[in-house]
Amino acid sequence: MSLKKKIFLGVLVLMAALLLFKIVPHFFPDAKNGKKSVEAVPVTVAEVKKVLIEEELQLTGDIRGLNEARLYPKVSGRLLRRIKDAGDIVAKGEVVALIDRDEPALKFQAAEVTSPLDGVLTRYFLDLGQNVTPATPVCEVAVIAPVKIVVRVTERDFPRVRIGMKARFTCDPYPGETFKGRITKMSNAMDEASRSADVEIEAANPGNKLKPGMFANVNIIIRSKPEALSIPRDSLAATGETNHVFVVDASGVARKKDVKIGIIREADVEVLSGLSAGDKVVTLGWYNLTDGALVSVVEK
Repeated sequence: MSLKKKIFLGVLVLMAALLLFKIVPHFFPDAKNGKKSVEAVPVTVAEVKKVLIEEELQLTGDIRGLNEARLYPKVSGRLLRRIKDAGDIVAKGEVVALIDRDEPALKFQAAEVTSPLDGVLTRYFLDLGQNVTPATPVCEVAVIAPVKIVVRVTERDFPRVRIGMKARFTCDPYPGETFKGRITKMSNAMDEASRSADVEIEAANPGNKLKPGMFANVNIIIRSKPEALSIPRDSLAATGETNHVFVVDASGVARKKDVKIGIIREADVEVLSGLSAGDKVVTLGWYNLTDGALVSVVEK
């Protein structure tokens, strides 16, 4: 290589070095002092609070009259007349239907079907003119103030349920409305096919809104803790069998803390140990964190 070329390349290298010397401090200010830039991780946080936490057993059930009775005729014949219709209030001993006796040798006289209790006639099992016998139910009368809700509880959950426990339930015809009741009766035997047993919940029926045959979504309250520590489920992470969260301290540093949890609900989790009321736990962005990381709290 000629001397001129060597001088030319040397000048180019020198110019490049000078250019980098000016550019690097402009774009990387910490490079001039030999420091590495630390960028804070953006996160959202929530405060650990004391709240009422209830453990619930979610079930489905059928609404029935508190007491129900099917009415049978005393004689064979045909359903001649409905004196009371479905939905009508009836009194004990009141005639609800007439039967055309199937006794041609006797002078005609309609047989009466009477109610054995005060309540509401909920349904007929026969149309007019259909044949009946003393073994054929004509209609049903039920006490619907209050009502009962019958749910089936599996053998796994049955030991957790007790008479007197409170329950809440909703019905599709009344969206947004919650009804309350309590357990009053439990079956003493399991169904062999389903491995479950009936549990009855008694509930008030304001305005007689609840009708026998309606479907109910039921929550039985198994346990209730009025001042339990609560964190959002979004803040909880797991490593094997250990649960942990990241807590942001006053200096903006995230600290990893192991926690012991209790009741788990859809939106939040009970904390038994590892946190205190007022702690700030990371709810969004914790998957990017390590213990001691610098964070920047942003609003949701």
